[in-house]
Amino acid sequence: MFNLILFFGGAALMLVMALRATRARKALLARGVKVQAVVAGTVHTRDGVSLSLAFQTPAGDTRRLPYPVPRKAKGFAQGSRVTLYYDPDCPEKVYVEGDRAVLGAEIIYYALAVLLLALGLALLAMML
Repeated sequence: MFNLILFFGGAALMLVMALRATRARKALLARGVKVQAVVAGTVHTRDGVSLSLAFQTPAGDTRRLPYPVPRKAKGFAQGSRVTLYYDPDCPEKVYVEGDRAVLGAEIIYYALAVLLLALGLALLAMML
């Protein structure tokens, strides 16, 4: 019985995480400010090395935001241009168009939710 709770609870948790990640990305795409940014180099943050993305706000101010270095950093070389969506109320909320790591995480969450649900249902069927 405890195994069923673990499988179904894990499936629910993964589904919630997947939906939160998808909703956050879609909210930035819909309501965030879209700008062209330049990869200005790298910076050291508390989370490790991040890209420094420089851009101008619609008001004309120049901003730099740290962005975690994508695993497959194609198109993220220093000096390259990227399309960036950010929340002006909370600039730390950023999505860079073309960053496959963000989409990959969402896919993994959904896949784990389905796998844990299937395992829970299989275990339930064996118990009945």
